[in-house]
Amino acid sequence: MLDVATIGLIVLLFIFIYLVYKGIKLLFRYLLIAGISAIFPVIAVKYLGFSFPLNMETILVFVYLGVLGYTIYLSLSVIEKAGKSLVNLFGSKKKKEKELERRIKNLEKKENEKREENKK
Repeated sequence: MLDVATIGLIVLLFIFIYLVYKGIKLLFRYLLIAGISAIFPVIAVKYLGFSFPLNMETILVFVYLGVLGYTIYLSLSVIEKAGKSLVNLFGSKKKKEKELERRIKNLEKKENEKREENKK
C-alpha cells in the first residue's frame, strides 16, 4: 500500500508546507518592519521636531534602511546560531576530556585518602 516513493512524496509535501509557512512568516515580518519604518519619519517630523523633508523619497529611504537593518540582524543571528552549534560540536570533546580528567583526579584522591585511613 505505502511504498518508498509514496512515503518520500508525503515527506516532501510536509517539508514544502513547512518552508512555505516559514516564508510567509518571514514576508509578514518584513512587511511589518517596512510599515514601521515608513511611519517613523512621519512621527519624527510631526511629533519629535525633526526638520527633514517629508516626501515619498524620504519615506522610501527609511523603509530601505529598516529592511536592510532587519536583514543584517537576521544574518547575524544565523551566523551566531551556526557558530554556537560549531563550538558545541567541536568544543564539547575538549570539555568532556577535561571533565573526565577531573573525575579521574577526584577518584584517585579519594582512593589515596582511603589508603591513608586504612594504614592508620
